[in-house]
Amino acid sequence: MNCQYILQYLHKHRIHISTPMAKQIKIKDIARMAGVSAGTVDRILHNRGNVSASSRAAVEKVLAEVDYKYNIHASAISLRKEYKIDIVIPTALGGEYWGAVQNGFEHALHEYRDISIDCRFHYYNQFDVYSCRSAYSELKGSEPDAVIIGPTFVEETIVLCRGLEEKNIPYIFVDSRIEGTSPLTTYTTDQYACGCILGRLLGSLTPKESGIAIFGAKRIGNRKANNSLERKKGFLDYFSSSGDKRSVKEASYSVLNPDDNEEEVMTFLKENPDIKGIAVLNSRGYIIADLLKAKGIRNIIVVSFDLTGNNRRCLEDGSISALLCQRPELQGFNAIKSTINHLLYKQDEPQVNHLMPIDILMKENLPFYRELFEI
Repeated sequence: MNCQYILQYLHKHRIHISTPMAKQIKIKDIARMAGVSAGTVDRILHNRGNVSASSRAAVEKVLAEVDYKYNIHASAISLRKEYKIDIVIPTALGGEYWGAVQNGFEHALHEYRDISIDCRFHYYNQFDVYSCRSAYSELKGSEPDAVIIGPTFVEETIVLCRGLEEKNIPYIFVDSRIEGTSPLTTYTTDQYACGCILGRLLGSLTPKESGIAIFGAKRIGNRKANNSLERKKGFLDYFSSSGDKRSVKEASYSVLNPDDNEEEVMTFLKENPDIKGIAVLNSRGYIIADLLKAKGIRNIIVVSFDLTGNNRRCLEDGSISALLCQRPELQGFNAIKSTINHLLYKQDEPQVNHLMPIDILMKENLPFYRELFEI
């Protein structure tokens, strides 16, 4: 059974994942293995001097053998406590956007494995508002020390955050920022700016007399994703402010029922034959690109978001012309890091909103971003 099916099984059966604390290598253990005193090891770790060359060599040899990383938290009283962190995000599958965010979480949990963290993941279907409500409701009976949220739907997230605030439970956002809430910090890109950039890209890649379309995903519950709304606003504002008077049409497609797409998308294109550019407002641009490719349509430019496995494939074969990428793994890593800094030291980030770089990837520069897809 591969990772994708395991995650789907865990999500279906509401099974949570706990991250246990790795076995500790203590200073006294290193001292015993090196044949020196604990005080000598401590002086070497803190670079305080007054250590013989032979003792230093013996300690450093042991440190290398056990792959020891000095824990800057070791003197903190807080280290004796187990911290409970709830993470509620869309289902995270390998090769997809949220899978990369979860890679960031897991990378950070490994880096901070000397801290006892019980990390519980709650997943929801980002294309189903009822699934989101169900995942959010799981937190009602929980009393975590902190919560990390990957929000999709605005109203549901505001209700969740109010409940957390009433319990004085701090929370952090990744991927999106929700107005009317008070997170410790957020890690996302400027979604409005993403929309503007998407508009500029599509405008420059298509003939000036052609029509343009924006495609959003259908979602159960008739709710729009917060990021898609912001991106759409930026996209439309770019065209209205740039003097580009071409028509922009709106359409939708289904992620959950892909068999419906062929008839609906092809009917839309037949009714709008001037369309030469399509902006897909989320990370599923490959769905539209694959459909156009299957129909032999090569004269419509497609731009979308995120270097997922499928989008990368389409970028390589030319069926997607450009992708905007927003460093999902870094978002996940920094969210865990900020949560730990708050819980251990009550040190909060000096700024609330941390904006990730917006990378523009095309086929020509894809090889230089290998680190984004080899994770």
